[in-house]
Amino acid sequence: MLHRSGFIAFLLLFTALASAEEPVISPERIKADVAYLASDRLEGRGPGTTGEELTIDFLAKEFQKAGLKPMGADGSYFQPVPLVRIATDSKSTLKATRGDKSIDIPCGEEFSGTSHTQTETEDFEAEAIFVGHGITAPEFEWDDYRDTDVKGKIVVLFTNEPPSTDPKFFGGTALTYYGRWTFKFE
Repeated sequence: MLHRSGFIAFLLLFTALASAEEPVISPERIKADVAYLASDRLEGRGPGTTGEELTIDFLAKEFQKAGLKPMGADGSYFQPVPLVRIATDSKSTLKATRGDKSIDIPCGEEFSGTSHTQTETEDFEAEAIFVGHGITAPEFEWDDYRDTDVKGKIVVLFTNEPPSTDPKFFGGTALTYYGRWTFKFE
């Protein structure tokens, strides 16, 4: 599956090849290019990976073959875009402690965790507090945070929003903004 940026680059490549003096467009050529860009060798083309470098090299060579003039940074075909990749280590655990008893909960099996910081590692210890869906929505008379102090604590919550088929309550089966991770993060 091509990522959006890969798809845009592919369309640019397709347009460039179509406008070349001697077009080399054929279903076989398109299939071969897509197969290469989607291949395991490119490792998903993720930022900062070998797959990304191979993809960039491939696209630059194809642009050059098509006769395109480089107009990007430092005479290249590309514009630099600074990116940061954040991933939870698969060996991470969530430790739950109550009194003198504790359990380690494995990442990916029992919980899914993300961090929206840009540090390499982040160790912390804090009390965790469950807040339902983590939603305050006065128009639905809903407040998961009512009478709950979460300052300095880890908030544990359900994804999405309270299930309902009533279109007047959180949009029924539709997902409203309250159910999105961006709302919960804010």
